[in-house]
Amino acid sequence: MRHRLSGLLAVLSAALLLSATPTPATAQTGAQAPVRAVYGGVISTDNPLRAIGSKIPSTFTAAVPPAMPSPPALNQQRENAAKILPTQPPPPASLQAAAAPPHSTPFVTVKYCRDTYGEEDGAMALDRYNWCAMRPSVVYYIDEDGQVQGTTTFRMVTAGRGDKGSRKAFFTSEFDRFQDSGVVLPAALVTLQLSYSTSGYSDTDGSNPACGVVGNSPATVANWRAGQAAIFEINSNKEDGYTPDKVSRCSVAQLGRSDLNAGWAQLQQTNIRADSSAYLGVTGAVIFSDKMPAMWDYSKSSPTHGEVARHIWDAQFQPGTTYPPKTGKTIPGSISSLRQLHRAANVVWDLEAYNRYRDNETAKNKACAALAPGGTPVGKQCDEYPFRSTMEGAGLGDGNFSVRYVSESHNNTAGQLLATWYQDERILNREGFFVAIGS
Repeated sequence: MRHRLSGLLAVLSAALLLSATPTPATAQTGAQAPVRAVYGGVISTDNPLRAIGSKIPSTFTAAVPPAMPSPPALNQQRENAAKILPTQPPPPASLQAAAAPPHSTPFVTVKYCRDTYGEEDGAMALDRYNWCAMRPSVVYYIDEDGQVQGTTTFRMVTAGRGDKGSRKAFFTSEFDRFQDSGVVLPAALVTLQLSYSTSGYSDTDGSNPACGVVGNSPATVANWRAGQAAIFEINSNKEDGYTPDKVSRCSVAQLGRSDLNAGWAQLQQTNIRADSSAYLGVTGAVIFSDKMPAMWDYSKSSPTHGEVARHIWDAQFQPGTTYPPKTGKTIPGSISSLRQLHRAANVVWDLEAYNRYRDNETAKNKACAALAPGGTPVGKQCDEYPFRSTMEGAGLGDGNFSVRYVSESHNNTAGQLLATWYQDERILNREGFFVAIGS
């Protein structure tokens, strides 16, 4: 099932724009009104395509601001409110990126975004490491009175990717589907550039400054038409991070401008997080924090861990059938419950999480002993859910947990899958996540 992008309210207007038959375009001549070029930005319901003969808003050519604008600073409440529920599994592992740095996760490319979401409009984190944006955009050609004499519409495609092994994110943009209408200037004479700006983070858990930006963009419409790409790197210094995990959170805004744009216009925005967590391995990593993590690795029909998967499913959706009994038992972790689990990473610098990890084990063992008073059955192990490595485990003391004896091999395999998932998905101490059980 394909992922749907956000911003679907603009799909109809985008489809009309990209499929419309343009009026004949002509080069500027002395007999025609003089025209200048101004970037009209992303076409949307809030910024509709202006008709030839209309006047563009004065904001497009307002006085030059003193500096490139930055997106609003991130805070914890805003970040949580913006997160996208993981209602579907991540893209297939067959994604490949050309000339990507060494990593263990494949990354999207502009071609992948174009081929997969080519008829849609919007931007979305596909998973923790991959982001696509498809945006219809426009350059207006105006006379001295600001009246539109012609347009060049096009599609802007951006692929963003995080990384394992560095504290860098990478954004590549290409333009296609160019259509000229009315009176236009020669493409080689029309400036059209992209850039990026970032802001930092500040909240009760810590703070960090804005991330760094390095990159370059094609300079003219002719460059974009020739297939050139804008390539930018967003980076964060480990020393700027907070907590022992050296976490840095940055809001990242994509900006554009043309000849008459006095300043940079913000086109779209996303949020990234860098970390250098010692217990997650590698020297650093960057993920897209707008995507809530969900573990999709467990399946009830699996011959290697199915017993554990069935236990988790029962705990999530039939908690009244699980042990130990409790009236009104509810157990978190499913996506439909909207109640996340939160990792307790067994790190000494977070004393509460450190103790919860141990309390979970103690409470689980007590429940398991009561479930099998004659001792552990041969070839079995006592499985618990929520996991020992979560703040919601048995040690929380609210009785909303389950234990069940499962085969030793299934329990070991399921535990290995969870440990690998924590590392691959960069699940930090106290970070929330869901567990989705497949059939």
